[in-house]
Amino acid sequence: MSALAGSAALALLELDASSIGPFLLSRPFVVGPLFGAACGRPWLGAALGAAVEAVTLRRLPLGGALGISAPVAAGAAAWLACGPAALAPEAAFLAGLGAGWAHGRVEAALRRLGGARVRRARAALAAGGEPGLGAAVLSALALQAAATFVVALAALRLGEPLARLWPLLPSAPREGARLALAVVPWFGAGRLAVSLARRA
Repeated sequence: MSALAGSAALALLELDASSIGPFLLSRPFVVGPLFGAACGRPWLGAALGAAVEAVTLRRLPLGGALGISAPVAAGAAAWLACGPAALAPEAAFLAGLGAGWAHGRVEAALRRLGGARVRRARAALAAGGEPGLGAAVLSALALQAAATFVVALAALRLGEPLARLWPLLPSAPREGARLALAVVPWFGAGRLAVSLARRA
């Protein structure tokens, strides 16, 4: 799968998290294996998707949440590790989280723009006019998908430079990243157990 195709697929899947769903298609436990399978390594994609899920899951998703974009993080991590760059999984995991964080910042800006649209629609209704909601919704979805595409493409294009840089780093940060990736599933399981215990 090319970086352009991967970015486009991620832009469509992310709409489920932010605007359309939730159908759970954008959850990392779905995105990771999908991207891994598209690159010929479904199990590695699934492992990275599970790691991102462990870091980002606080509650079952009901619409988008700002912070780290879980689908962007999982898709970027899986593509960077399983795609042509073949980045080390621990490096891909960190890069994926970075992409998810960057997307969260972009999404926050888009939400502020959305607030301005809502105010314009209210003013139109108050004046007795048509708010033009259909066009506003379509333009918001298109803008969200375009922003996700740009962030994802930038992250995926960094794969080969990162793959060349990663082995040149000192062993301590590389080993730390490997340990972090190994510990993350246990961290997620602990968070889930605490959450379930509080609800009981």
